[in-house]
Amino acid sequence: EDKLPSTTTVIRSDLDARDLYRNAVQTALEDACAEFAYLERVGFVVDDDGGGSGSSVDDLVGLLRDARVAIDKWFSFIPEEDIREALEVVRREQAS
Repeated sequence: EDKLPSTTTVIRSDLDARDLYRNAVQTALEDACAEFAYLERVGFVVDDDGGGSGSSVDDLVGLLRDARVAIDKWFSFIPEEDIREALEVVRREQAS
């Protein structure tokens, strides 16, 4: 029997998804920071030829892209009206 989910189930699912994306953001940023620290120690290598020699900045760029995707998904849960209100508050504070 197909039933519509309850309000509680939908809210819990939404919160779970937000938690998962928040965790993905945190993990991606931690991984990017660790990769940056490693590249600082060993030296930055631009691997244009795809030969895989040494640690490449490409790894760091990939981690940062992953972080951006997770951040975009996480922020997509914020209602547009809330964003407009927040921007208006900031504008008013900056003007005063």
